[in-house]
Amino acid sequence: MEFDATFLFAAISFLVFVFLMNKIFYAPILKIMKDRQDFVAQNFNEAKNVKLKTQENIEYRESELQKSRSEAQEIIASKSQNLKKEKMLKIAEYKEELFGNIKTQKEELRSSALDAKEVLKDKVVDLAKGISDKLLGNNVNSDYIDKSDIKEENNG
Repeated sequence: MEFDATFLFAAISFLVFVFLMNKIFYAPILKIMKDRQDFVAQNFNEAKNVKLKTQENIEYRESELQKSRSEAQEIIASKSQNLKKEKMLKIAEYKEELFGNIKTQKEELRSSALDAKEVLKDKVVDLAKGISDKLLGNNVNSDYIDKSDIKEENNG
């Protein structure tokens, strides 16, 4: 094989062509590819950071929600206990008032019954005096009749 000037010229032309292609064509394409790779990496990292931040926010929100729920349950339980206590106190007050009213009415009934018995005893004495006057024909002195001697009968 012979190496003449044409071969040398073709070799130099090829080297110049490769050099120019590197400068004009491959370098910008490699720069564009590197920029695109950097852009994708940057967006990936930003997305990763946003995802982490979102996860942290979700965890924080869940913890705050759980905390709020527990506080709400405590408040509800506390209010429920307070209402039960108030209910029991009101029931006790009403029972006490009711029993007081019953006791007062029983006392009033006893008093009325005693008054009625006294009135009946007086009427019995008057009736006995009237009967003895009609049977005996004289005036019987009612001072000798002792009201305590009148027997009482309980009906019921």
